[in-house]
Amino acid sequence: MAKKTAPNLFALSGEGIGVTYSTTSIDGKPRMTVNKGRRTFSFSGNQIDSRDAGIGTLVTVVLEKIADKGSTSFSVLLPAIQLGDSKKQSFRTIGITTIASTTIAGPVKGAQQTYKTIALRGSAQLADF
Repeated sequence: MAKKTAPNLFALSGEGIGVTYSTTSIDGKPRMTVNKGRRTFSFSGNQIDSRDAGIGTLVTVVLEKIADKGSTSFSVLLPAIQLGDSKKQSFRTIGITTIASTTIAGPVKGAQQTYKTIALRGSAQLADF
């Protein structure tokens, strides 16, 4: 009988983006790195928002926050994966870049957020930290 094991390390890539996410690390905190173009963003602990979205786990980080303009965040949707006897599992998912607009006077008129989705493919595995 194959044992069921949830992965704790995800490596994904898509057009112009690379993402590494671990649900834990050597210090017990989650970590996420987003390589977007020539920029690298690194996050740990409570800088990473992870929640069950009903269709998978939505993991979100804020890439940029500009006062009186808005913020840019990046999310990845992770499906439930059980590794069984396999050490690594390939899968496909999506990444979502969200641009939220604000002003010093409050919310802007119209849509408060705009989205850009990107197809991602990669792997999930169980790593020893």
